[in-house]
Amino acid sequence: MTSKPTLDDLPDQVFVALGRRGMEGIPLKECTYACDGKELTLIEMNREPEKITGRDIENVVENWAVECNKCKKPFIIRCQIRYANGKRMDTMVNLLDDEGNDLGWLGSY
Repeated sequence: MTSKPTLDDLPDQVFVALGRRGMEGIPLKECTYACDGKELTLIEMNREPEKITGRDIENVVENWAVECNKCKKPFIIRCQIRYANGKRMDTMVNLLDDEGNDLGWLGSY
């Protein structure tokens, strides 16, 4: 990741398992509200590491506060990243609305 975070640091898609039928990509960088805007502006990003004691696993939560350029509503893309022995294992992505309510799991990358 660059020293100053940008939305380019996030992938374009996250993936959802379809059981035995594989994976489906879901766009990450679009509005979560009804306007379906495709352009977002990064407001801020903060990172909160937490070490799981007794293991070489580290959880890091990144909150990407963004605003839709179409409807001007803010929301948060929350990435929960797990590292094992310093290497990224997986990242789960949830969306939070403008009031901080968790809208649920979007996918993983």
